[in-house]
Amino acid sequence: MLFIHTPKCGGKFLGKAFGRHLKNCISLTAPELRGHLTFIEYRDRLREMGRDIAEFHTLSLVRNPFDWQVSWFTYIRRNPGRHTGYALEHDLFQDMSFDDYVNWLEDPDAPRSPQFAMGKQVLEWSCDERHDIKVDSLLRQESLFQDARNLKDDLNLRIRIPAKPVNTSKSADYRRYYSDQSAEIIARRHFEDCRLFGYAFDGPVTPATS
Repeated sequence: MLFIHTPKCGGKFLGKAFGRHLKNCISLTAPELRGHLTFIEYRDRLREMGRDIAEFHTLSLVRNPFDWQVSWFTYIRRNPGRHTGYALEHDLFQDMSFDDYVNWLEDPDAPRSPQFAMGKQVLEWSCDERHDIKVDSLLRQESLFQDARNLKDDLNLRIRIPAKPVNTSKSADYRRYYSDQSAEIIARRHFEDCRLFGYAFDGPVTPATS
């Protein structure tokens, strides 16, 4: 199995479920594959290693992009850069409102760290260039507790699902962060995520399929 870890989508919860088995994932054992690589990056780097991504049962995560962006903002603002890898952003966000953050996302000349994962589409961790879902198992952050249980049963995995379900957000309601303008910007920015996975400002609409 290859765990393609979409950041800020409940990966730590899933890591706890896999426990000691996770250390055997090639994403951790091969130096070329470490980090929050996208599906395309894994596919291409494996090819360079003489491997085929089709050898693996691929697993990834998705999340409502409106909630995802709030999670990025609050997480980096709260945690020092040594914990997140976003020291520059941590300092910048201290004096930003969420609307300021959304405008920062849109500004190509704004200072930012090279990785800029929050600037990607959520689908990049599970899709190819045509935006076709390519992973074998796709779990939603909003229903991760049950989705993880279903994964365990479907694949007969020897994993332990943590008793505590994952929260959808540190905030009671991610929607309270948004103005009409910032909601419109994120809807446009993540149009493909919403279309492919059935998300909307008010939550999931239809299930994602692979």
